[in-house]
Amino acid sequence: MRRVAFWFFLLSACAGWAANRPEGAVRIVRVDYRLFPGLAKMDGNWSALLAGSDGRVYVGLAYHGGDGHLVYYDPRGDQMHDVGPLTVLCGEQFLNRGPQSKIHTKFGEGKDGRIYFGTQYGLDFNFARHATKWGYPGGHWMAYDPSAGRVMDFGVGIANEGFVTGKYDSLFNRIYGITDPRGYFVYYDVASRSVHDKGRINNWESLCRTLAVDDQGNVYGSFGRGQIFKYDPRTDSIRELSVRLPIRQKGISLGRDYNKSETAWRVVVWDKETKKFYGVEESASMLFSFDPHKGDDGEIHVLGQLCIRGFEDHRDTPYPTLSLTLGNDHKLYYAAAGREFDYAGSAGLAASHLIVYDLQGGSTEDRGEMRLADDRVVIGTNSADTGPDGTIYFVGATEVKAADGKPVEAGGRIGNSYYRLALFIYRPNP
Repeated sequence: MRRVAFWFFLLSACAGWAANRPEGAVRIVRVDYRLFPGLAKMDGNWSALLAGSDGRVYVGLAYHGGDGHLVYYDPRGDQMHDVGPLTVLCGEQFLNRGPQSKIHTKFGEGKDGRIYFGTQYGLDFNFARHATKWGYPGGHWMAYDPSAGRVMDFGVGIANEGFVTGKYDSLFNRIYGITDPRGYFVYYDVASRSVHDKGRINNWESLCRTLAVDDQGNVYGSFGRGQIFKYDPRTDSIRELSVRLPIRQKGISLGRDYNKSETAWRVVVWDKETKKFYGVEESASMLFSFDPHKGDDGEIHVLGQLCIRGFEDHRDTPYPTLSLTLGNDHKLYYAAAGREFDYAGSAGLAASHLIVYDLQGGSTEDRGEMRLADDRVVIGTNSADTGPDGTIYFVGATEVKAADGKPVEAGGRIGNSYYRLALFIYRPNP
């Protein structure tokens, strides 16, 4: 038992050292931030961030056990606006059923200027009673109309299933989604106001968190062990491609929840110039390009590893975030976690780093720890987007310093530290 205890201590110590290993002088990159007034209890954000063509920044805030909120930030007046709680926006506030706790999908902007998205549950235990009147009703297809200042509700996608993944396509005017927990691939046709269920595409262990749409309206996602599917809207059919993602064999990762998927892509973005996708896979944060128009099934190339220096080729590379965006300067901006990050479920406190990959030169640069002007760290983020003017936005968690005699306004704790959600602002060329 003493020997077992010794090895457990040694592994824990190595994991802690690896997560905070020194690499010479610590570089720091300063980011601006904006809090969400009146919404201090919001405890998470995943994917739901869009810097719209109107200059506004749209954000979906999650609250486990209660209502998530749709908000937007207007840089022109430096004002944050709360559109409202999701359960109320869905018209379900009197049902006494599972609340609409999140927007877990990417936002998409239509040619009509509307912002399209889907909603998600927030408490897993409700699935134990999903067949009863008390269970979660199901995720709603929705749109926010900025010109009218109102939300449009298109109804439930699949009963008792939330939308864990979503992508809007302006070419065919559809909202695509993958449901949770059972992984159905579905879409809502806005023009015909009809829902289409294409069946289960994912299992629990490989729920795809980002759908990708190319310039022809084809939809791509990952499943299984590094496999990729393609949905063709012209034939309304799905097929598996022969190409594979550069995932490594799943093992027991130090400090990582073993149930987290390591067999799919985590996040992908489209580059209209090269007509390629660029993405990060889940097992080791490998950056790859995916050319969907190369041959019959496309072509994948490994471009490197997007992680903080010192984690290269290590099993304990923190789980990749959803915080990848393509800048107007044709560089990829990625916020890499310093430790396993999942808000209140994080492994511990550490600073995120801003990693930049130059698509033209093929070089990777770690610009350093993301910190606020008062030196508080950006603990972690899970969404990113680029504004029309080139500003890079992230949403995630920052430290909250407790003040003597004042109640702490926070979304939760990471270790012994309180955290609060914030919109982080980085200007590549201030």
